[in-house]
This record gives sequence, structure tokens and C-alpha cells, in this order.
Amino acid sequence: MAESSAWQSRRLVWLLVVGSFVSTSVSFLLGNDRQSSRISARRPNDIGLNLVPLSTFSQEMDFFSASDEHRCCVDSNGYFRDGNDTYVLGLVEEDDLADLCRFIVAAFGAETIRFSQDLDSFEQLLLSPAAELVNSYSAVVAFAEVFSGTQQRLATRFQKMDISPPMLDGLSREAMIDVVDRDSLILALVKEDTASREFIGSIELRLQPCDAKIPFSLPWLDRIERRLAAIVGIGEGNGDLQPYLSNLCVEESFRGRKIGRTLVRCVEDIAKVAWGKSRMYLHVDEENIAAFSLYCSEGYKDVGHRWSPIWAGTSADIGYYVKTLEKKQSKR
Repeated sequence: MAESSAWQSRRLVWLLVVGSFVSTSVSFLLGNDRQSSRISARRPNDIGLNLVPLSTFSQEMDFFSASDEHRCCVDSNGYFRDGNDTYVLGLVEEDDLADLCRFIVAAFGAETIRFSQDLDSFEQLLLSPAAELVNSYSAVVAFAEVFSGTQQRLATRFQKMDISPPMLDGLSREAMIDVVDRDSLILALVKEDTASREFIGSIELRLQPCDAKIPFSLPWLDRIERRLAAIVGIGEGNGDLQPYLSNLCVEESFRGRKIGRTLVRCVEDIAKVAWGKSRMYLHVDEENIAAFSLYCSEGYKDVGHRWSPIWAGTSADIGYYVKTLEKKQSKR
């Protein structure tokens, strides 16, 4: 009986592996095809990469009217200047997605993103042993995984292209999760040059349950893990959806110039003013001195608990932090 159950488990793992890889690859290929064939109706204030300048929404947030010291490295119009080059802070559109994902993979490194590298036990359960089959194509797989996951998480945002919060009124918890899984917001600093595709910083803001779980790139995997966790009594009672900061990355040659701090403060302002929220959560590897120091200096405190189901492995050691945002009335 034990051997039969083990075999059934292995069959399930293989089905999940094949389904995940095929889904990711198909989404990536179809996404590229849609992007190459679609002719965008660009807004008058859009720039080279279709990026929507965040200053477009200055009436819905306080960031641009704040002091120069608070904005750190961008001016009151959202521009960062480096010699003769100018970079603009903006909202990522669908046509920017492929270039954004290349930047993220380059910033984090394909070896970090690739299958079975630095994964917790649950991820290894889903992605091994077939992962080793594709690791020789780690850069391609990393790009496909990041592209597919980001495309799914921003699907609703791409339709409206604003900084409004996800619409959750009157929805059940399950329906709320479905909505927030598709309504992330990504900001980026991009060179203001129609011939350039140079990203130097990006950050993601979304709503997440306050259960300390580290999100997957692909939202449907989060749903599977939360359902498994509920079976063993983990994560229940943590249905509150709060702003969650993730995927902060800065081009290596621009690090140390307060770009990361600027992006953090900007999404905090959106969460506080445009979304009317009073807390921001994030995960940080406490051994990553630069990131850990940044968040601590910005007022983030250890929540005091971790996502620690029996399969969590070393991911249970990743810090889960929160910051109380100064209460503001939403401008919406």
C-alpha cells in the first residue's frame, strides 16, 4: 500500500511538472506572438517603451509633491538624470513586458531563477526531477518562467493602466484571491529614449494574504500550496489582503544611488494614498546585507512568524517584515 501511494505521488508530480512547463512555454510563445502582432494605440504622454510616466497620476498620490530628500534620486516630475541620460519613472505596459523580464532575469541571474536552484522543498516536489532536464537551458527557462508569471500577475492592470487598487467589494475570499492574482502593479525606471530599451530599476506592488507565504512567480502554484497548507492547519485565519512589495531590482552599475530606496518609497505612497492601506509587507533574505539594511532603515520590522509547513525547508528562514504606513485617506 505504501509503495502504491508513493507511485501515485510520483505520477502526480510528473503531471504537475509537465503541465507547469508546457503552460509556461505556451504562455511565453503566445505572449511574444501577441506582442509582435499587436499595434498599440499609444497615449500622447507615453514614451519609447509605451511606459506610462507615473507623474500622469500625480493627483492620486503624494510622492511627487514630497521633498527632494524624500524622493531621493528622482525630481518632482519623476526623472532620474545620469550625465546626459535621462530616465523616467513609469508604469510598465504590456509591450514593455519582454524587455522588463530580460532585465529582471539579468538583475537576479538566470541561475537564481532556474528550476531546482535555491527552491524550497515544496517547489522541488513540483519541479524535480524533470527540472534537471531543462536546467541546461536555464536562461531560456528563467525568462519563460518570469515572463509567464509576470504576464499573468499583470493581466488586469494591462487593461486599465492606472494605479487604482484591485476592486474587491462584495467578493468572496476565493474571488478576491483570483482578482489580486491578476492585478499587480510594476514600476520601472527606463531610459527616456525611443531607440533605447534600458531598464535600470523595477519594483512590484500587489495585494497578498498576510500568511507569510513566499509567492511563486506563477500564481496558480500559490493556490495549490495554500490549499495543501490548509489541510494541515497552516495559514488559516490570515485572509486579510494587504500590500506586498516584491521583485525590487536595480541594475548593478546603478546600485548605491538610492534607486531602490526611491522605488520602495514610491510604492509605499501608492499603497497608502491611492489604495488607502496602512501596512506594507515584504520578504527579505536577512543575509542579503544591502536589501536587509535598506528595509530596516525604511522602518520595516520582523512580523515574528514565518511560513513553515513541513515542506518549507530553508525558505522558512526567509524574513517576513511589515511597515506601518502613515494613515492617509485614499484620494479615490
